[in-house]
Amino acid sequence: MSSAPNDGWVALRAVDRELACCLLFTPSASRGWLADLLSLLHELESAVRIPSEPMLAAIRLQWWVDAVAGDDPGAAPLVGRLHHHLADGRLQQDQLVALIGIWQDRLQQAPDDAPSCWAQAFSMLMTLQVRADLEPVAATIGHVFAGGPAEAVTLPGLADMRRICDADTRWLFLLACMLRRGLDGGGAADDSLLVWRMLAWRWGVRLPS
Repeated sequence: MSSAPNDGWVALRAVDRELACCLLFTPSASRGWLADLLSLLHELESAVRIPSEPMLAAIRLQWWVDAVAGDDPGAAPLVGRLHHHLADGRLQQDQLVALIGIWQDRLQQAPDDAPSCWAQAFSMLMTLQVRADLEPVAATIGHVFAGGPAEAVTLPGLADMRRICDADTRWLFLLACMLRRGLDGGGAADDSLLVWRMLAWRWGVRLPS
């Protein structure tokens, strides 16, 4: 199944506008597969949160394992895009299964612990981006992103993050800026100037305190 290069980003924007905005500042070659991985994380979260019974959640998570491991890219648009990334070698099947496994483990061990789950997933994304040095930072950001109590974690220094994040991981720095602004009461969900704010953050202008 073929898809336009921008399909993944458009799909992510429909689910999470702020994350999609962060990806606007990454190279186009990385934007598609990152958008699809982040969309997958949202799908996995919905698989755990929406069903009324744990067994239904387990079935939904297993469906994603079967979908990425199977040979039917037409099962869903996101599945088709993930299969495209598998075919071009950008992602590996075991990597996708491992990501899904984080949510499967959560379902068995601590169904309500979304922050720890997202922390592990964001850390794994840094592994996929070959930035092991950013795994601890990514885990902290994932924890806050998923609603973890702010007093339990400390977001990294934004100036330092801006310096060490390369073009492919710039989305993580911008997400940290957005979360810091939200913790300071600025908010972002209804911010019509969010992209302009991100542009300023990208160049180090008036980073959130």
